[in-house]
Amino acid sequence: MLKWQTKEGYKKLLKDLVSIPSITHHDGELFMAEHLHHTLSTLDYFTKHPDHVRHHPLPDGRKLITAFVQNDPSIKETIILLSHFDVVSVEDFGEWKHLAFRPEELTAKIIKNKDLLHTFVQDDLNSGEWLFGRGIMDMKAGVALHMSMIEKATTGHFKGNVLMISVPDEEVHSEGMLTGVSVLRQLQEEYDIKYITCLNGEPSFTKYPGDTSSYMYTGSTGKILPGFLCYGKETHVGEPLAGMNGNVMAAEITRELEWNVDYVEKFREEATPVPTNLIQKDLKDHYSVQIPHAAVTLFNLMLFNRSLSDITEMLKNSAKSAALRLEDRLFERSKNVAEIVPFTPKKESIKVLTFNELYEHAVTKYGQEELDRRENMLQTNNPNADERELTIQYVFELASLCRDISPMIVLFYTPPFYPAVCSSDHPLIKATSDEVVNHAKNTFNSELVNVHYFSGLSDLSYIGFHGDSRDLSSFTSNFPLLGSRYHIPFDDMRELDIPVINIGPLGKDAHQWTERLEINKVMDETHPLIIFAMETLFNQAKNQI
Repeated sequence: MLKWQTKEGYKKLLKDLVSIPSITHHDGELFMAEHLHHTLSTLDYFTKHPDHVRHHPLPDGRKLITAFVQNDPSIKETIILLSHFDVVSVEDFGEWKHLAFRPEELTAKIIKNKDLLHTFVQDDLNSGEWLFGRGIMDMKAGVALHMSMIEKATTGHFKGNVLMISVPDEEVHSEGMLTGVSVLRQLQEEYDIKYITCLNGEPSFTKYPGDTSSYMYTGSTGKILPGFLCYGKETHVGEPLAGMNGNVMAAEITRELEWNVDYVEKFREEATPVPTNLIQKDLKDHYSVQIPHAAVTLFNLMLFNRSLSDITEMLKNSAKSAALRLEDRLFERSKNVAEIVPFTPKKESIKVLTFNELYEHAVTKYGQEELDRRENMLQTNNPNADERELTIQYVFELASLCRDISPMIVLFYTPPFYPAVCSSDHPLIKATSDEVVNHAKNTFNSELVNVHYFSGLSDLSYIGFHGDSRDLSSFTSNFPLLGSRYHIPFDDMRELDIPVINIGPLGKDAHQWTERLEINKVMDETHPLIIFAMETLFNQAKNQI
């Protein structure tokens, strides 16, 4: 008897999944992996094929889960169902934090206090059966839908194989998927199968308050996190013009990059957001009357198709523009002071370097062995440090070793890195997405909008990679922790190179305490739409062979 094909069965499964507090980097992630493995194992197919549902360990001991359904070994075509089971923290729930993972109790509490809610949320409460809870939208609903598809596959419904992979740690560094890429390659060889599509189940994100549209995505936005280490010159506050304040340098970089439309990319009717600052601070660890001569500023930068080498060059040029303004401003201010105090102003020169250029200078001065020793010591002494903080400390240490070339601005990159991916023009995805849009209109009278890039970032970024080695090196050579503390399986990503599509439930307010899901719409529209999409993918794949 099928358990997860009805509203009641799906709702029970979803509430069970939400009840597990699988916050990224907490024990709940392990509990969730065990729960998924156990729950999937109860299906008759997996009692007969127990080795088809598996744990796969991450290097840090966490686990991802795969479940593979193959009813006919002669059929090679396989759809991957991709999801993540981690969720963000619940501090935003305030005094209702204890209810964050109890959907029915939280929903009852919210309904009772609906006057506290924005009118958009109140309107939703009056329009259907909404459930609230952390992760109910992002993305336990998608996990439950994929489990339902696996159950459907065990009946022989689909004309091909179905492989579900559900991973931890999508919300921080995508460590689950970075391991999952290699797992997918291993399973492909073990079962001798052909992946035709990776179908993600991330929710359909609204674009603005009150948006009622449903979206399907045929790609996912890329992201990099560039940083600038600003290393000025020390001086006493009594003689500020004798040095250069790192905070002033960082502020000028931020002024240059924040909201800078030169970095906006367009793809047809879509565009990336402008860059915005995520971290800015000086690197003094105590109060003193010495100016903060070193500071850092980091930016969120979203990508479509621009090459990594072009981005590196753009960022370096932006830093040069900021440096020139700083030099001119300091010189002008010095001349103003010289009218009051008799001294001769000198125009300062600020060098702009990439991390790789700084590193090569440090190797020339101190040797490779000394730099390796310092990096090893830094990582050994800070095993649990945030990867961004560790990167900043390492770049700062190298800049301190090379203070002879200060003042300087050093461009570097920190985790995470999400390559952009887009399959809108892939023949299989284009044909399927057109049919799915028409089916949604004709069957549900729903205007499903096809979006080329999912803006919320997703693990689809690691399903393929098309950057050439020369372009990639301009990025990786300026990424201090890449290969030691942070790994990206570029070779496996290139080998997979699977077209992607994302069809998920319509939810609202991801990462907010009002995160919610309209349960009727999920089962009345999204569930049958995913079934139709999978049927279409298998049919189209056979037609295009």
